[in-house]
Amino acid sequence: MSTTTASHPVAHHPTIFRRMSGSVANVAVLTALLFFLGYVIAAGLPFSHAVLATLAVLVTQVFPGVLIWRSIRPRDGWLLEDLGMGFAMGVCVAVPVQVVAGLMHSRIPAIVLPLVLAAVLLAVPVTRHRIREARWSPLPWWLGVGIALSSAVFLAPLINYCRTNRLSWSGGPGAPYVDTYLHLALASELLTRGPVEWPTVKGATLGYQWFAHAWIAHVTATSNVGLDQVLMRFMPAILPIVAVVTIGMLGLRLSGSPVVALVGVIGSTVFASGNPFAIPTMALPLTPLSPTLGMGIPTLMALLSVLAMRWRGQTLPGAVVLVPVLTIIATGTKGSTSPVVVAGLGLAILAMLMWNRKMLLPVIIDILIIGVSLGATMIVVFHGSAAGLTLNPPEAATQTFLAGALGGASSAKVQIAALALAAGTGMTRSLFAFVLPFRRDDRKDPMTWVLIGGTIAGSSAVALFYHPGASQYYFQATAIPMAAIGSALGAQRLYHALSKRGRLVILGIGIVGGALFFTGPARLTGGMVHHGEFRHAMEIVLVGVAIALIGGVIAGALNPSRRIPTAVATVAAIVLLAGPFAFIKSYKHDPVVAIPKPIGLNQVDAVSNGELAAARYIRAHSGVEDLVMTNRHCTTPIAPNHCDNRRWLVTAFTERQSFIEGWTATPEATDIAPHGRDSVFLNYWKPQLLALNDDFYITPTAAAQRELWNQGVRWIYMENTMPHAATLAPYATLRFSDPDASAWQLNKP
Repeated sequence: MSTTTASHPVAHHPTIFRRMSGSVANVAVLTALLFFLGYVIAAGLPFSHAVLATLAVLVTQVFPGVLIWRSIRPRDGWLLEDLGMGFAMGVCVAVPVQVVAGLMHSRIPAIVLPLVLAAVLLAVPVTRHRIREARWSPLPWWLGVGIALSSAVFLAPLINYCRTNRLSWSGGPGAPYVDTYLHLALASELLTRGPVEWPTVKGATLGYQWFAHAWIAHVTATSNVGLDQVLMRFMPAILPIVAVVTIGMLGLRLSGSPVVALVGVIGSTVFASGNPFAIPTMALPLTPLSPTLGMGIPTLMALLSVLAMRWRGQTLPGAVVLVPVLTIIATGTKGSTSPVVVAGLGLAILAMLMWNRKMLLPVIIDILIIGVSLGATMIVVFHGSAAGLTLNPPEAATQTFLAGALGGASSAKVQIAALALAAGTGMTRSLFAFVLPFRRDDRKDPMTWVLIGGTIAGSSAVALFYHPGASQYYFQATAIPMAAIGSALGAQRLYHALSKRGRLVILGIGIVGGALFFTGPARLTGGMVHHGEFRHAMEIVLVGVAIALIGGVIAGALNPSRRIPTAVATVAAIVLLAGPFAFIKSYKHDPVVAIPKPIGLNQVDAVSNGELAAARYIRAHSGVEDLVMTNRHCTTPIAPNHCDNRRWLVTAFTERQSFIEGWTATPEATDIAPHGRDSVFLNYWKPQLLALNDDFYITPTAAAQRELWNQGVRWIYMENTMPHAATLAPYATLRFSDPDASAWQLNKP
């Protein structure tokens, strides 16, 4: 990466044609956003609510966020950059503002405080001058179109998500994704009470990456659109567009090249993790199943952009304030963001010691700021909880794709092979980034090493750490944009360093070799790997290596003037270009699902409209601090002994603190059961309270009524799939009744 700046990306007086081209680029991205919003409207989000949520985000988040961004970026920039990075800065505004609003039990601060901040930025002379002087340069039309088309890869996951996670179960009971209502419950805590405690269990610590949930709550607070509509429709519709825009704009800011920007976006989306096993691996950098992962992208891209601009002397001195702010917000949004940046900065320090000592101090200062901010966030937000993430390579090996194909990873040799392949295939997007250190200017640029180091850290995490839900793979997913942008920059360097002949040789053999690398080894060795066929798996790997090496030798022979660079680049291109073939196969392997048919209420994760109606009745008639109890804690209606206790419906839709509902994912549960999936099946650690809760439904007594009242319980949610008495009177009054569930108000003893 060149140390020259990109502060003057295009001429100051663009022609009419270039202005029209820039308009086409912006309209293309807007069209993609409207298309995604149109789909979720068709999937149940009321049109008026889509408009209200959009206006709320634009006015209370993007508007002040754009002002912040324009006050620190160079004079020359782009409209899409202001909007994308402005969204990221808007997240930095929304999270603390919603904390204040939640703690105050009022929605007024959520609306007023962002506008006050915007007014301050426009009133202070220094920031007002920077904001007014910032200019927009037109983008090539094909960049906007390319960004818009790249976002289409997220459409199939969005459709599947919307079909599985319904806003209404009017056709009969259904089963949402198991964690959806947990995200909803966390958002309800941030909306109504602030980050006080874990919402599904009274007294449990809220040690979690809850900033994305604060964003959801802020949208609801400012638009009055339901939390479920924001989480399950609005948010997954806009994040794909925000993600590809911010990835592209970081690439453009680092390079000044629209081509690099587009290649970085494409590399982040369709260049999946290449492998020689013909195994489909979409490996997208975000999924609607994880709102935290998607929200982490814009904040991470903004943090990297601020670092680059500071190192290039393009920002005001005060811009350093954004480094800890973005670190805290990015970390609290997704815990995997800042660690990969710290790893990259660590590598950058070593590189600066060797090649550019004048940049050593700025990088050290930034790693200290980010490190302290990361540590503070872990203490204050996560309460020191790793949420079940442990350093355990042998267990991590069991969650790799090779272990899945072989039926396990019990021996040391299988574990080593599985971990090496998991980390290695995760690195394929970044292979061209390793071209950068061979160029003097790029060696001296700390951002080169941040991108490379962050990618190495993200891929290595899957070989080092274990999590019950395989969440260590989020580190790899987080680093995808960094890997793709690094490779885009490296590809640009190769393009200019090689002759036309060399470029064509690498591209041609890379495409053909990539197809052979992905599909050939399994066919040549007898088919896909089955359980116990470790030797077969290693044969596939060796054949894949041979294909890549043979391709490199052929390429070197075809371009003898630059034989070694051409050969090495071709080997990398073959492995990297296997990724799109893996991506294509993933769509065939995992197509758009049909709308699920209704299920019985006794089936796993079953939810009915009647159950939601009972919970919503309590929400409408209870106080913010009222405690709600429920007689179902498990994904299936069975006794709570070693059951899957990921049931969060009542907390999610009453928007109230639960006495005891599902307790998986609480810091207390992961502390008691840190290994494997034990926390999912862990019995509640206060059995006397659980007995008090559940026994009251079967044999209510005055003593239990008094104890529950003293615990703070005011409302009783009764699910009829669980054992219960015919009536809870005279200890409680029936307020709402449905064949599936009822709502009772606990009478004062």
